[in-house]
Amino acid sequence: MIIIILLLVVALPIAWFISEFQPSRGLRVVLGVAALSMSFGVAWVVGSLERLNLNSLYGAASKDLIENTIVELENGNTDRVIQGMRKLRSGFHPSYETHDDFDKKVDEYLQAISNSPIRHDPGDPSWAGE
Repeated sequence: MIIIILLLVVALPIAWFISEFQPSRGLRVVLGVAALSMSFGVAWVVGSLERLNLNSLYGAASKDLIENTIVELENGNTDRVIQGMRKLRSGFHPSYETHDDFDKKVDEYLQAISNSPIRHDPGDPSWAGE
């Protein structure tokens, strides 16, 4: 299926360009609309997949952040957790354009507060403590 879509992404604009030298106006319009629609469709799919990927990374990092913070607080490492949280807070500057590498910043936090941090598989919905 992906191969067919990739072929259409390449073939439709080429066919549209070639049709510009043909007398049939209807063919030019149909190929032009198809080429533009295909490009918008592909851009939308790529954007949606990127958003899903970022949501997955954010969810896994948040899960690791919560789990490891609870474990370290239960182990009595309050000062280490507070220092790690302050460092995480000071280095985290997200905006609508950037996600500020939240997963990497959480990983740095985990390394700072724990000798053996718990990490989750992004597709695993369960908590490590369950």
